[in-house]
Amino acid sequence: MSTVTDNDLKELKDLINSKFEQVDRKFEQVNEKIDSRFEQVDNKLNDMRVEIASIKGNQEGFSKRLDNLEFTNRGIFITVVSGLLLAVITLTVKFLAPPMS
Repeated sequence: MSTVTDNDLKELKDLINSKFEQVDRKFEQVNEKIDSRFEQVDNKLNDMRVEIASIKGNQEGFSKRLDNLEFTNRGIFITVVSGLLLAVITLTVKFLAPPMS
């Protein structure tokens, strides 16, 4: 039967420690990769938030311009219709009313 010496225990301890160090290094590498991926995703999300805010701003600007255009078109329509009505009334009065002489 073999006996376990202090030297054998020390070698076993060193082997176990070296294996734990290897595992720790692997975990650190994996953690670094995961952290870098999360940073990339976070950066992309921030970029998307900025783009969405920009799109919302553009949409509000377009909506405002559309409202102004509707107001302008309504004013032009009222002016044209009023002019046509005035012309029709003037012509009607001119041709249907008896001359006053």
